[in-house]
Amino acid sequence: MITNVVLIEEKDKLKYQTVELRPPGPQEVLIRQKAIGVNYVDVFFRNGTFPVDAFPAPIGLEAAGIIEQVGDAVKQFAPGDRVAYYGTAGAYAEHKVLNENELYKLPDDITFEQAASVMVKGLTAHMLLKASHEVKAGEVVLVHAMMGGVGSLLSAWARSIGATVIGKVGNAAKKELALKRGFQKVINLQNEQLTEVVDVVYDGIGKTTFQQSLELIKPGGTAVLYGWPSGMPDIDTQWMEDRNIHFVTAVLNHYPAYQDKSGKAMEEIFDLIRKGVLSIENPTIYSLADAAKAHADLESRKTTGSIILQP
Repeated sequence: MITNVVLIEEKDKLKYQTVELRPPGPQEVLIRQKAIGVNYVDVFFRNGTFPVDAFPAPIGLEAAGIIEQVGDAVKQFAPGDRVAYYGTAGAYAEHKVLNENELYKLPDDITFEQAASVMVKGLTAHMLLKASHEVKAGEVVLVHAMMGGVGSLLSAWARSIGATVIGKVGNAAKKELALKRGFQKVINLQNEQLTEVVDVVYDGIGKTTFQQSLELIKPGGTAVLYGWPSGMPDIDTQWMEDRNIHFVTAVLNHYPAYQDKSGKAMEEIFDLIRKGVLSIENPTIYSLADAAKAHADLESRKTTGSIILQP
């Protein structure tokens, strides 16, 4: 018997429950999960923005842990191996049975918490900086929700490339934290406005910020929309064409580096952690039983950086 969290049919409800878990099949492994990543896409599945096939529905897309048991035909892994995975539903669980092709071995110098903090979020930053708009030294970059899970990684990575990073945050405490991390231009949305012209805007907020973002982009610049928790904005493509603004809607699930489950792209992200470029400091940790509270705090923007569930 194991504990897990599933989405039940009643709208917006997560249920913490005890269930029976089947043993691993011939090419499967049983993982005892140590750290589970929480992402805003989990909220979208919970609130119905992204539909599910049936209820009760598994939730969560990334975790790291230790293999406890392997199937007869498993070749790549053994009990005791430290592993991680992303992009497979049902991560909100104490244990998880997965095909060995969904896993990769976790380097010894990367903690479970670091891995669960940077797989989905780190690959999102990878997509935004490498494919959506390739940031270059000297560019001026605007990042919304700078102290959020993706925003904090994106901002630090862009700065390491040599870009000037301007961040928008939701309150004075988050502004103070961003300034402590060495970012010199941080805008508190509660009482400050930005008028500076930028080369690219990374907007993961959507309706409440997108049009304002567009008005800050210089001719020939780029607007990247990669999330819309405040709602999908109205997209006036003619307005952007008239101002020579390139518009990109970035979808992580379509990104080749995300689709490749071998972990190759993660090596670049792990190297940035080793070098101190990406600092996974003090993720906000909740027990698995408190997954609903973690969602509520994420939606109300009470948290900074990554959110982790621990069974």
